[in-house]
Amino acid sequence: MSATGLTRIETLNKENYDTWKLQMQAVLVKNDAWAYVSGILVRPTHVAGEAVATNAMTQWNINDSKAKSDIILSICPSELKQIKGCETSRDVWLKLESIYQSKGPARKATLLKRLTLQKMENGGDVRDHVSRFFDAVDKLSEMEVDIHPDLLSIMLLYSLPSSYENFRCAIESRDALPSPETLRVKIIEESDARSNDAARAPVQNAPTKAEGRRGSRDAPPGRKTAPRAANSSSAATGAAPWDTRQRSARGISRARTLRARRRKIAARRACAR
Repeated sequence: MSATGLTRIETLNKENYDTWKLQMQAVLVKNDAWAYVSGILVRPTHVAGEAVATNAMTQWNINDSKAKSDIILSICPSELKQIKGCETSRDVWLKLESIYQSKGPARKATLLKRLTLQKMENGGDVRDHVSRFFDAVDKLSEMEVDIHPDLLSIMLLYSLPSSYENFRCAIESRDALPSPETLRVKIIEESDARSNDAARAPVQNAPTKAEGRRGSRDAPPGRKTAPRAANSSSAATGAAPWDTRQRSARGISRARTLRARRRKIAARRACAR
């Protein structure tokens, strides 16, 4: 981090020029130095023999040197070689802009490809995806490449994964497409709602203690709750253990009845003889 006065910003490197530029401009405005960097206050013309003009030029050089120092102190040491030979704060600013913010055809093509080919994967970070999408839009806008809002909305919709198909159909069925900024908010809200539903689902599906007690009370009166593991015979027939015991008792009773009948028949025959 670089300290400029009481303000701390991230030092300039090869990856963060866009954010660094915004923060650095804010620091220069705060330090009353942006007028020198932006070129609003130009160096006074030196007039020999005029003390006022000489003092004005001296004061301008002092203030411009302070602005230049603020910028240099906010640059990563490995990037300082880029500004060698720059005399004024504006020279430094324009040099950095030419290096890190190219506006040529290759840069435009790269950003346009990012917009058209960027796809979010299922389970990806929605906020990060949307942020990178609009970052490319802002950079194109700085290069005076404006894209119609409806086209941006459609591109953003179709950069979402297949799990957002119902959401996409709902948006397209409207009479008018929402603006890109409105769509950004709706996409984030949809993602948050899905995350909340996913978090509540395990809690709703988990059995409560009351349900467990209710299940034990649902067993027929006078019968014990069926154990989890049944014996081999009940497992083969699919019957509960108490049903198996009842069937065994009925079989024994029928066998006893048949034996009693046979004894009666045998006794009658013996009497008849």
